[in-house]
Amino acid sequence: MKLLSIVLTSMLSFSALAGESNHIIGGNVGYGGQDFEAANGEEYGGGDSVGIDVYYRYMLNDNFGLEGSVFSGSGGVASVFTSFFSTVDNISYKGVRAAVYAQVPLSASNSLYAKLGASANQLNYDVSGVFGSGTTESIETDGTDFYGAVGWGIRFQSGVGLNLEYQYVPIQELIVQNFSIGVSYQF
Repeated sequence: MKLLSIVLTSMLSFSALAGESNHIIGGNVGYGGQDFEAANGEEYGGGDSVGIDVYYRYMLNDNFGLEGSVFSGSGGVASVFTSFFSTVDNISYKGVRAAVYAQVPLSASNSLYAKLGASANQLNYDVSGVFGSGTTESIETDGTDFYGAVGWGIRFQSGVGLNLEYQYVPIQELIVQNFSIGVSYQF
């Protein structure tokens, strides 16, 4: 219990002498999978997913921050092939998100981190008959959903940082799970 108290106290302490800026900008490019659940309860493998994420983070102290972002994504290369067998096609999404950021330092320059927040998003997709038969209906929906990510990052003395991240992003009927690589700059 004493160790837990020491860890929590050190994470919450402000660092007045650190000399580092509280402002970070960055971006991620990710690749992963997406699953789609139709309104009637049927589940469709949405194929693969490619996503981008550009963010601004304000660090409240050495371990906690607030992050705002714009993001976008769509089906990847394999989604072209799955669209022949699915009634849902041309899935794309975009939105903005806000998240709380927390990190646990592993050394002076690298750390594990997590992001938890919410996204306001827009989902677009087409619904048609099997093998593209019948009429195609384009659907656009808006909503607010959970956002979560965990990752590992390293920050160099120049302020440049690199990160590897897993993102879990449910967007209404769509669930996106991406692995991404990112670059950031602390200024």
